[in-house]
Amino acid sequence: MHQKHKRWLKLIIQLLVATVAIYFVVREIDTDALKKVLFKADLVWLLLALVAFNFSKIISAYRLNHFFRVTGLKLSNRFNLKLYYLGMLYNQFLPGGIGGDGYKVYFLNKAYGVKVKFLISATLLDRLSGVVALTFLALSLSLLGSLPPQILGGWYGLAALAVLVYPVYYLLVHWLFKAYKSISHLTNLQAILVQGFQLLSVYFILRATGVEANYIDYMTLFLITSVAAALPASLPGGFGVREFIFAFGNGYFSIQQTESVALASLFFLITLLSSLVGIVFLKIEAEPTFNNE
Repeated sequence: MHQKHKRWLKLIIQLLVATVAIYFVVREIDTDALKKVLFKADLVWLLLALVAFNFSKIISAYRLNHFFRVTGLKLSNRFNLKLYYLGMLYNQFLPGGIGGDGYKVYFLNKAYGVKVKFLISATLLDRLSGVVALTFLALSLSLLGSLPPQILGGWYGLAALAVLVYPVYYLLVHWLFKAYKSISHLTNLQAILVQGFQLLSVYFILRATGVEANYIDYMTLFLITSVAAALPASLPGGFGVREFIFAFGNGYFSIQQTESVALASLFFLITLLSSLVGIVFLKIEAEPTFNNE
């Protein structure tokens, strides 16, 4: 199949998944109550959520730059941050497979001549370290919340999985990405910080919508939705998929259905608004790489 056709097929699948998910969400929840929650949200708390979210993205850009430097590409953190926000913009608005990662690989290959396979391995491992952090935090927080004891073998099963996440990741890096072993500890710490600031953003959104209890459950389910949002069948930002999981997750967690769907929708809007910063950098030009030796 032609590459262009594959991209459009992927976009169609993503739109279908989002459409079906939103359809079931609308059928499941009280849409009038959802509108009231959304329109009465406290703007000050939402502004704090926006700031916390962008702090997470700044740290994420720094983490990605560590992976790039292993490939021999030495970008300044300032330039890499611009490129990162431009990638966020493309993630939101380019169809199919032409996402932010694809654009960064294309730009850096053309501008600096770094081999595509090295850039792909760097971006892939960056994504993987993020998913590992999400999984570890979701499992850890689930031990503190109200998840039913039979899920994944109960407390001991969840604890065992949480303990195993990073050893498995380190083994994977050792076997398949040996060049990146030296930065694994640092990038994993940065990945935890990224998700920490996103959870802080979630906390601020919950405060904005009047939620006053069971924050751990909301945050645990949010982390689960973030893993789902990273799947290829999801639209950028996880639109539709997050709402679907939150709408039906209240059966397993002590959360309010309307407020949880509002959380998903407001987080998507914050993501979308933040990505618009990339418009400023649409005419980005390559800078000379620096030498830190």
